[in-house]
Amino acid sequence: MHIFDARITAITPATPSILVLHLAIPDPGFRFLPGQWVDLSITLEGVPHTAGYSITTSPIRSSEIELAIKASARHPLARWVHESACVGDQVTVTQGQGPFVYLPEMSDNVVLIGGGVGITPLLSVFRHVRDAALTTQAHLVYSVSDSSEILFRDELESAAQSYPNLHLSITVTQPDPRWHGLTGRIDPVKLHALDVPDDTLYYLCGPKGMVEDMSTLLHGLGVPMSRIIFEKWW
Repeated sequence: MHIFDARITAITPATPSILVLHLAIPDPGFRFLPGQWVDLSITLEGVPHTAGYSITTSPIRSSEIELAIKASARHPLARWVHESACVGDQVTVTQGQGPFVYLPEMSDNVVLIGGGVGITPLLSVFRHVRDAALTTQAHLVYSVSDSSEILFRDELESAAQSYPNLHLSITVTQPDPRWHGLTGRIDPVKLHALDVPDDTLYYLCGPKGMVEDMSTLLHGLGVPMSRIIFEKWW
């Protein structure tokens, strides 16, 4: 697999536990599709480390990508990003990978269901519908435990207000006094409220249990498994 050199151009805090890594990839051969991930690699003290991260940005500008990386004491690469990485550092990435992809010919209607940091590949799809001016009706349904951990909240809310085909439902499972929106897990009531047609494609990404629960719930609502596309985060 072809490996591409990349340079960190910015590292920005997005939530208390998530940093966004901005990467410039000068090679015009780099490509990815909305929803795909890359293997990010570095060498620390002579030891190579690699981890897969979903791209959160749209392929409209593939020379620059963003990865939203959650803090983790167990993963050396995530720890490096949060504790040691600097603007200008060189890393490598693979070509975009994985079958978790949305292309406009697949359906005119998509529901993007994400849990926690599992929202990342769905952000790429949502942003691509916006940035490519697609006519796709896209519903982003985003479950997060704490309202402070909502990734790109202002941008998502602005997009949903500005584009009639972009829709946003955020639910907080452990609400606090600052949160005035939906609460609790994603359930049949929240999904029924979307009022989407039968040809809708459902994309699921999040912890394994959440993805399995959502698949079962959707199937119970009459959605055929052929219209459910999922990615489990282990």
